[in-house]
Amino acid sequence: MAVLDTDLDHIFPSSVLPPFWAKLVVGLVAIVCFARSYDGDFVFDDSEAIVNNKDLQAETPLGDLWHHDFWGSRLSSNTSHKSYRPLTVLTFRINYYLSGGFHPVGFHVVNILLHGGISVLMVDVFSVLFGGLQYTSKGRRLHLAPRASLLAALLFAVHPVHTECVAGVVGRADLLCALFFLLSFLGYCKAFRESNKEGTYSSTFWVLLSIFLGAVAMLCKEQGI
Repeated sequence: MAVLDTDLDHIFPSSVLPPFWAKLVVGLVAIVCFARSYDGDFVFDDSEAIVNNKDLQAETPLGDLWHHDFWGSRLSSNTSHKSYRPLTVLTFRINYYLSGGFHPVGFHVVNILLHGGISVLMVDVFSVLFGGLQYTSKGRRLHLAPRASLLAALLFAVHPVHTECVAGVVGRADLLCALFFLLSFLGYCKAFRESNKEGTYSSTFWVLLSIFLGAVAMLCKEQGI
């Protein structure tokens, strides 16, 4: 990590970066990079998963979302795709309610904001992968962000591989899955750090929270497992 930071001296003269500003920059860059997709229409799979999906409308009981696949068919049906993503469909339904119908702008804006949030989390994720997060003596607050973590998160934020997930509304399943998976991962890392402290049981809380967030990720898309 130290060697990598030394190689980046010509880019960032300071040895550390305030995490708030690092995350703010990454989040804004991610949002601006994909902001132009906000006025796009429903395309490709959006038609079947959203426009023609009766699970988004008030006439369908909320409980049915737990028995239907991503496309609105009953899981027990022979024609079901068997893709089980009830929490993603629930967010579509909330979008439909708040937008007063099938207005794609609201759906796209949520996707863009989710990508921004995921990119912000990647600053912490890369900090763990590149050498570990650094906290205050009380272990409550990140106070240093390695420069390499910022650069890696920026690359993640602007990489075109995310275009389909962000610009296509059905890609929200991937975004939500990634969001909660990363939160689960960071929660597990927190539990590991807490387990090294004597006389504390907070690690149990973080383990349970990590498991819960992992389950939420699975209910957003199957890859969460």
